[in-house]
Amino acid sequence: MKHIGLLVFQHCSMATTGAIGDIFRLANEFEKAGGKEPPYRLSVLSDAGGLVTSSSSISIWTQSLQRYSLADFHAFFVACRDATETAESNDRFLSWISLQGSIASFRVQQGANLAVVCRNPLQSTVPIFLFDDSGSTRDGGGVKPTDLALSQIERDLGPDTARKIGRILQTGYTDQNKSELDDASVTTTTEKVRESARWIKENYSKAISVAQAAESAAMSKRNFQRRFKCEFGMTPLEYLLRTRFEIVSAMLRNTDLPVDKIARRCGMGDGNRLGRLFKERYGMSPTQFRARQHFESEQRYLAPEEHWNTSTEIVREAP
Repeated sequence: MKHIGLLVFQHCSMATTGAIGDIFRLANEFEKAGGKEPPYRLSVLSDAGGLVTSSSSISIWTQSLQRYSLADFHAFFVACRDATETAESNDRFLSWISLQGSIASFRVQQGANLAVVCRNPLQSTVPIFLFDDSGSTRDGGGVKPTDLALSQIERDLGPDTARKIGRILQTGYTDQNKSELDDASVTTTTEKVRESARWIKENYSKAISVAQAAESAAMSKRNFQRRFKCEFGMTPLEYLLRTRFEIVSAMLRNTDLPVDKIARRCGMGDGNRLGRLFKERYGMSPTQFRARQHFESEQRYLAPEEHWNTSTEIVREAP
């Protein structure tokens, strides 16, 4: 498996961290659906490990950066408020970088918030992506963190997979070879439907209806439902539910919030309603899901050192 590292700092964006995680998770799901082994393993790290508090006051469990070397990763992402500032002033991060004997160069590309290239003469290049997750790049001010992750997916798995994932997550990602639609009216309608999907993602915590989503797209309810299903392969209501369940699952994995509070934050009513719907969807209660996730995380964290060394050697000997 290709090991992806994601380094976060205090007050990082939960939305950005979650989006990058979703991209590699979806890539695994697409490959599994095609009868292949999941290609990625994602590790969330911080300087010292343990809990990191995001900008939305949600705690994220991380592993220690010092536990790894750069050669353990296929690609490395660094979430920070200012890419240049982090590269220049974070002593612990720079100390870790300086210990990597494989480093041939390290530079920040101004404007793009993208840092590369670290090379090991005995291995392939390990790219390091530094990006600003404060929100300043989301309105066209630079490269989006999700685009950096999708560009890695495109290099590894091809542009078709990257486009599919970009469409599901509504990142607006396109590759250079994508052809333009000839019918302007189709393009306009498609953009309206995609905009409505973004509206659903932004308002998932509220009591919203299909009629409101159709209104946001300036379309009739019947036409909206038909076009939405053609675009995403599911109804607007299922899209809303899936969005809510993704947030619920992330909160169960990464926080200790009570189930009842998670339900209210995600527009799922109370804990009883969430528990019933969650069990219908996943075959277990939210509490059981959280316990299983924590158990699996602890098992990975406590894996014998020999296992990690063996895995590293296998990666290093791969062509």
